[in-house]
Amino acid sequence: MLLEGLAEALIQLVLQPIAEAAIHLIGYITGFVAVPVATLGHVVVERHEEGVGAMTERWARAPSGRIVISAGLGSIVGFLTWLLIGGAALLIYFTSGPS
Repeated sequence: MLLEGLAEALIQLVLQPIAEAAIHLIGYITGFVAVPVATLGHVVVERHEEGVGAMTERWARAPSGRIVISAGLGSIVGFLTWLLIGGAALLIYFTSGPS
């Protein structure tokens, strides 16, 4: 009983925040690269800078005409990109095989 409680506390207090930060960082970096490539530069993800207030809306139009999406939305797009890649890889794996 004591060991199970200690393992659960370790997961909730240490491993879960690390996993959430890693997913957010990987999603943000992927979104920062993938969004402009997929939209040919018409949509970009805002830069995540420490100490600067984040965008309050999900997207805004910049004076240059580009659409700038928030860093959080960029992270979601990046994470969904990896889910799509993983789903396609699994689909290819399970449908290909010896004829």
